[in-house]
Amino acid sequence: MRLYRLGKFPYIQDTTGQGGLYYSGRWHEKGVQILYTSEHLSLAKLEVLANSPSLPRNYFALTLEIPDDTPFQKVAVDELPANWQEMPYPLELAQLARTWLEEGKFWILRVPSAHAPTEWNYLLNPLHPDHRQLRVVSVEPHPFDARLKSEPGGN
Repeated sequence: MRLYRLGKFPYIQDTTGQGGLYYSGRWHEKGVQILYTSEHLSLAKLEVLANSPSLPRNYFALTLEIPDDTPFQKVAVDELPANWQEMPYPLELAQLARTWLEEGKFWILRVPSAHAPTEWNYLLNPLHPDHRQLRVVSVEPHPFDARLKSEPGGN
């Protein structure tokens, strides 16, 4: 299965989840090693755009591959609190992911995207023994089309 991330060089090449040690996200609190990926490159792009005040520049696309038979834990929308898509992020989401990480049964947690709830993001636990199966397929420049986001003062 292919998974995708977008980010800036040289950080895009880091699959250790170190960024989670410095920044929190919807599914984790600062201080947690975790790697966010998306099932589609377009979803990865949507996730970046939703969290960027202006058009992202100098981004790269990272294509990853995991074995097709990799088991993962699944989270359905109906299992989440009613406000799961809102900001600030409900603490229950980080608690759910923390439980997944602490139990250590699954390398990957599949969660719905807050921006496209019928599509999936895949959270990878870089400390899980199966993480060594992760394969980098490619790292390529991935510019954002200027039409995707108005510059400040634009329409």
